[in-house]
Amino acid sequence: MRASLRSLPNLLGLFRIVATPFLFWLVVISDPVADLWAVALLIIMALSDMADGKIARHLNVVSPLGIFLDTISDKIFVTGVLIPMVQTGLLSGWVVFAIIVREFIISGLRSFAAAEGIVISAGQLGKQKLVITVIALVWRLLAAHAERGGILGTVFDGLLQNLFGLWPIAMGLALLLTIVSGLEYLWNAFPLLKQSWAPRTKE
Repeated sequence: MRASLRSLPNLLGLFRIVATPFLFWLVVISDPVADLWAVALLIIMALSDMADGKIARHLNVVSPLGIFLDTISDKIFVTGVLIPMVQTGLLSGWVVFAIIVREFIISGLRSFAAAEGIVISAGQLGKQKLVITVIALVWRLLAAHAERGGILGTVFDGLLQNLFGLWPIAMGLALLLTIVSGLEYLWNAFPLLKQSWAPRTKE
C-alpha cells in the first residue's frame, strides 16, 4: 500500500498525458454535452497537476520520471485544449501561438540551465499563469456550451450566458500572465545567458 502511494504522483502525471487525446476529442466534436465533459476533465487534470507535487512532498518522494512527467504533463494537456479550440474557431490562432511559444522558450531555457548545472524552479507567476489559463479555458468552453444551445445557456433567463460572454477578460489576463511570467524567467536567467554568449573552445 505504501509503495502504491509513493507511485501516485507519477501515476497522476501519466494520467494527464494519457487523458489528453480524449480531452482533445471532446473539444473538437463541438457538442454542448461534450463541452461540459471537457470542462469536467480539464478541471480534474488541473487539480491533479496541483496535487501531485503536494503528495510527493508529503510522502518525501522524488524521481527523475516524476520530475519529467510533472514538467511536460501540464504543457501537454493545456496544448491539447488550445489546438482544437483554434480548429473549431473558439480561440484566435495568435493567442494559442503566444502561449505555446512561451512554453517552448521556457522549456528550452530550463534545459539549457540544467546543462550548465543550474536549476530554474517554477516561479510564483508561472504557477498563477497555469491556474488563470485553466480558468480562462474552462470559461471559454462554458461560453461555447451556452452558444450551442446547452442547458447552462438557458437557465436563469440566460443570465449565465451573459456571464460566460465575459470569457475574453479571463483569456486576456491569462495571456498577460503568460507574457509577464515568460519575461520573468528570461530576466532571472539573463546572467547565465550573458556569460554563455561567448563561444567556447571545444575540448
